[in-house]
Amino acid sequence: MFHIADSRPMLWSIALLSVLASGCTGTRYMPAQGQLAGPATAPQALQGFAGTADIQLDLPGGYASPEARNYPTQLATSEVSRWFADAGEDLTVSMHNENIDDSGWITMIPYFLTLGILPSWVTTKGETVMEVKAGDQVLFQNREPVQYKSALSMLLPTAYLVGSPGTEQYEVMTNDQLNRHKQALQQFIQSQQAGYESAVSAGTVDAYRQYLNNNPESFFRMETLRRLAELAPATHALPYHRDNIAIDSAYIVYLPDEYDIWFLGPQDLKVYDVLRLSRDEDNTLLASRIRATRQPYKVFNTDEIALLKEGGLSSDLIAAMIDASASSQTGPTPAPPAVASAAAQPAGTPAESPAQNGMSDIAAQCAKRYAAFKACDQVPSFGANICRSQVKKKYSHIACELIQ
Repeated sequence: MFHIADSRPMLWSIALLSVLASGCTGTRYMPAQGQLAGPATAPQALQGFAGTADIQLDLPGGYASPEARNYPTQLATSEVSRWFADAGEDLTVSMHNENIDDSGWITMIPYFLTLGILPSWVTTKGETVMEVKAGDQVLFQNREPVQYKSALSMLLPTAYLVGSPGTEQYEVMTNDQLNRHKQALQQFIQSQQAGYESAVSAGTVDAYRQYLNNNPESFFRMETLRRLAELAPATHALPYHRDNIAIDSAYIVYLPDEYDIWFLGPQDLKVYDVLRLSRDEDNTLLASRIRATRQPYKVFNTDEIALLKEGGLSSDLIAAMIDASASSQTGPTPAPPAVASAAAQPAGTPAESPAQNGMSDIAAQCAKRYAAFKACDQVPSFGANICRSQVKKKYSHIACELIQ
């Protein structure tokens, strides 16, 4: 039979061990080189992105409570989330711990021998790792050493001789680590900027094009394309734009709005597809294929027809696109031959109403938006994310969002 008197020594031992294991705790952060890093601002280059913070800084080891261990993760997540314009998937900034190791457990011996009057302390060392990623691709990585000492004592608050109670030192540690990573990221971006500004200092078209060819993964690739768009000639600019697209298809993002018509039409027979096919295929047969689709382009106005002809499209192919547009509105009945004369008489009464022309313009924007997103997929490194951000800003029509 179990007697309470017989169990007293065991209960007392359990109680004593519990008291010794749940005493006062103190923590002291030990920064690299013995001093904290200077304050650093958030990377301005990330402000144009929608991003995600993926932070796992719960430090194992030592005598910290679970709440204190989780505190660095909470602080860093809140800070990094503010680096982006809004939440999204353009970029991910992750931070985590690696190579964490504890030393000093032998100090538990005097701790128990003095019933917790003398503190036991543990030194935790390791690294925090920051990565900036686009999907699974790591664009930037930085490692910083991290070290802190945590202490435990009972009966007397001797643990506070080693470090501060609560989460104060964890906040100091998190801010210092963030500042070090931010400085490294800023230096990485600035190092590319210095090379970029030097390479394009002449401000000429050739200088920008040469930079694109020599630096396919530059952070400033999209900025280079934007500057090229600004240098376009005032007249007969289509060959200029076409050459830029040949260098980098993401140039579509900065193509002037009047060129949206090149993205109209059915899949694989959009206007720019027709231009490409017309170089190798019989134009009469190609015109028949266009009419057979009965898919809308639009009834082009005078300026648009001039632009299409400037690009190299024949009157027969332009007329076929107008015929196909008319056929898509009248159902299965073939469009009358007179419609083809719209190419020769562009100033005449259009077959589409103003509302239908407006829908064609939206369709052109959506098609160009889709083509631009596809082009962004071919841009490496940071540029792909900048590219997608620019596309979202420029082509924000709600109809495009619904369609795509």
